Amino acid sequence: MSEKEKIIMLETDLDDCTPEVLSYLMERVMRENALDIQVISAVMKKGRLGFLVRVLVREEDAERISNILMQETGTLGVRVIPVLKRYEAKRELVELEVIVSGEKESVRVKNSGYKLKPEYDDVRRLALKHGLSFRGVLDLVEKSLVDD
Repeated sequence: MSEKEKIIMLETDLDDCTPEVLSYLMERVMRENALDIQVISAVMKKGRLGFLVRVLVREEDAERISNILMQETGTLGVRVIPVLKRYEAKRELVELEVIVSGEKESVRVKNSGYKLKPEYDDVRRLALKHGLSFRGVLDLVEKSLVDD
């Protein structure tokens, strides 16, 4: 996080939201430039089961994404919590070629210096394309990482 970039945590409690609504909400806020979203199971007042939703956003996106939270969930309010500091591992995205079902494929891999992690979207794309399990493709990619 640069000194100029201000990060905000948006937070709201939900006790009348379906998993389908939450799934759509997660996809939508990520498409709308959120940095991250968490949906945490919670026990609300009067013993009702519910969810705590937290969305990490840049300050300039906070009001717009707060409005999305209210529109999509019906929540009556969104807490705005300034994030004083955020530490991030330096990372780079590298392309890796891997053989999947006899075809040469490209997968992006995040390298933080601490860990190598294949991009979810690339693993998903290859699993669907080749009719394989996600875990199976991930295993192929991870094996290629060790072999290189």
